[in-house]
This record gives sequence, structure tokens and C-alpha cells, in this order.
Amino acid sequence: MLLETKCRGPGDLELERRTTAVGGYMKAILFVDDHEVLARLSCEILEMQGYRAVSAYNAGQALEKLDQEKFDVLVTDFRMEGMDGLQLARKIHAKDPGMPVIIVTGYGPIETGDDATACLAKEHLFPALLEKIRLVLGENDSRKEPAGKTA
Repeated sequence: MLLETKCRGPGDLELERRTTAVGGYMKAILFVDDHEVLARLSCEILEMQGYRAVSAYNAGQALEKLDQEKFDVLVTDFRMEGMDGLQLARKIHAKDPGMPVIIVTGYGPIETGDDATACLAKEHLFPALLEKIRLVLGENDSRKEPAGKTA
């Protein structure tokens, strides 16, 4: 069971640490996409899977959020106005080389080099994204199905 599970967008100012009911800290994911609805829905899905998810709608907002709080994984759209996802990954790795970055794109495969941990196609985002997040966080598959849910 989770305590307080609402997806926070760029307009939300309060900072908090959410915990699981047993007292452990939730892994935090920053989801960056210039399509606000996709970013919010993705955060909701991630929170249903037991993560703390925060959305940003451009690279500038993402950098501000990264300055304000710690995240365990960055998931970012590749094509955005201004700075793209690969440029964002490079800026983040200049400050935190160990930050896992997953880039999602609707424009086919892109060459990320060492700047991204993974690159996923948007049309197949879930459950592939959940699998990649679990992999980069070193988690087992215990979160695949919420309690009481079956396929």
C-alpha cells in the first residue's frame, strides 16, 4: 500500500518524499514529455506500479526539477521544442554521470551512444518501459502485477 500517490506536474511547488506503508522510500522517476497528457498518464501508470513519478513538459523544467530533488531514473521524450532528450541526457550526465536515462521516441531508432541507458519506441511504451526501469534499478519482477490483479 502506498501513501499519497498523486502525479505532480511542473506547476506543483511543494517537495515531499513519499514512502511505502512499510516505511521504505519509493524510487523516483522524472518523466519528461512535451505532450502533457502523455506525461501525466505515464506518471499515473508508474505510480500504480509503486514508483514516485514527477512530470516535466520540457528539458528546462526537467533541469529545474533535477536541481530541486533527487531522482533515480530519467525518462525523456527524444523530440521536444528547444533541447531534445539526447541533449538533456548529456547535460544531466555532466552533473550526474550515473543517472540512468531512458529515451522514448516516436520517430524510429536513434543513436544514443553512452548518453542513454535505453531507447524505446513510443508506440510500445508500456510494458517495455516498466521492464527497462526495473532493469536499471536492479529490481526483481515483483512489481509486474499489482496485488489481486491477474492477466
